[in-house]
Amino acid sequence: MKKYIYFYAFLIGCFTACTKDAVKSSGENPYGDQVQPAITLKKDGLNPTSGKVGDVVTLGGKNFLKNKDQISFLFNNVKAEVVELTDTTAKLKVPGFAATGNITVLVNQEYYYGPFFRVNGVFEMVTDYPGTSQGANGYVADIIPISGNKYLMVGNFNRYGSTDNSGKGMKSVVRVKADGTWDQTFANGMVNGCDGTVTSGYELKNTPYYLVAGSFSSFATVANCNSIAAIYASTGGLVTDKVINNVTHTEYTTSALKGGLSGSIYKMDVIEGADLKSTKVLAVGKFRFFVQPNYQLLNYQGLDSVHLDSVQVSWNIARLNGDGTLDSTFNYDLVNHRGNPGPNDFIATSLLLPDGKILIAGGFTTYNGQPANRIARLNPDGSLDNTFSSAAGPDLEVTGLTRQPDGKIILVGNFNTYGGAKAPRVTRINADGAVDPSFNVGLGTEDAVVHADLMPGGEIILNGTFIKFGQYYRNGFIVLNPDGSPHPTYNTTGGLTFLNGSFGLISKIIPVEGEKSLLMVGSLTNFDYRTVQRLVKIKYQ
Repeated sequence: MKKYIYFYAFLIGCFTACTKDAVKSSGENPYGDQVQPAITLKKDGLNPTSGKVGDVVTLGGKNFLKNKDQISFLFNNVKAEVVELTDTTAKLKVPGFAATGNITVLVNQEYYYGPFFRVNGVFEMVTDYPGTSQGANGYVADIIPISGNKYLMVGNFNRYGSTDNSGKGMKSVVRVKADGTWDQTFANGMVNGCDGTVTSGYELKNTPYYLVAGSFSSFATVANCNSIAAIYASTGGLVTDKVINNVTHTEYTTSALKGGLSGSIYKMDVIEGADLKSTKVLAVGKFRFFVQPNYQLLNYQGLDSVHLDSVQVSWNIARLNGDGTLDSTFNYDLVNHRGNPGPNDFIATSLLLPDGKILIAGGFTTYNGQPANRIARLNPDGSLDNTFSSAAGPDLEVTGLTRQPDGKIILVGNFNTYGGAKAPRVTRINADGAVDPSFNVGLGTEDAVVHADLMPGGEIILNGTFIKFGQYYRNGFIVLNPDGSPHPTYNTTGGLTFLNGSFGLISKIIPVEGEKSLLMVGSLTNFDYRTVQRLVKIKYQ
């Protein structure tokens, strides 16, 4: 078994002190036969402390020559070429696929952790991007490019930037400028935002509104919003209506949307119409009922009583009209006035395809009672598309779907196989659902891959709870070539390192228009061993 040994100068001093006096090896003194380390590493003994792949760096220490036949110097677990070795110095060439982190020395199956080395590459975090230090104080679920060279960001936070703006409408929705700083004009009409989490946002091009969806029951102190709302693009204020009780003549301020879903919307796909009413909103998540507030009821005392009228919809999937009414043309039983069964387990994500069909994935194994093994393609009316090989599918849940421009789909999750073929947490399928044999990630990873996004050149960024991907230690972040192999120059970052024992996860990566750069959001608070605030900008060459 390999032994992992941490050596510090004070520890070596303790060893010396403990063995100063002559002792017997009979067990009378447990420190009498103390094993000395094979090598020691010099504190601050690395020069330079950063560089590119191919650069030569010098590492200081002791007893290198004594162990020259069994010593290896590792960058990100990749063995470095030794250019020159003396007993106290090692000149090392930074190897390909080296990544930012501590240099490790391996001597006869014992690891010695050395100094920190930052690998400078052609794929790097922009350290002077204002949004990195002035981001959100909580999870960011989505970032949406919108008009005016700005972005709408949604999630579960109540503060954005370096000042306390929690009372100015920052709860879970914020609009930011191109540099990532807060656009304060958007908070004028918002009061306290929503009472939960916003997971999706959308700019309606033919109306002055944004749509937001997630897990909330009120927005801007207005009740019965039920996980979906329309807000003004000008100020961020809730689009409202007035309803009067016909008996008591009480006036209520309500959401302009007539209804919503009782539960959580994980993802919203919008089919935009000429106006709000003709727009369609496909929602997947965790819910069973469409709900609509009824303001015309009285209780037994003759006082106003607001109730939610409900209609059963398909498990975890429904389509609404843009005005918040239920679209009963989508997977709905008109005879019994309820949704068809839909999936038998959760839907993690969905994709609206160019032909109007819908791809869904998650933990289900049937759809409307028919085999659909954790992935399915639906017709525009919500019925199962039997031309897609849904029954083949992965052996465990899918958490992410990413569509390439050529129509092929990248799947990520916690699965090991797809249709019986090896697929270690990531695979690619053709448009018909069959595995694409041209995509090969080799060993992949034994831990979950949660998210995948595409770069403009077709490179694939994966994020998850993995530490190792293939032979490389990647801390939950790796960039692949389009064929599934690790990109040779885009993997020099130290990945998403731990904070308080938690993994940092990515929810969305988008390209910045007109630049060779990306914006990345999620729960990440440390990227490439640098502190961030749920927003990172990356430049690449």
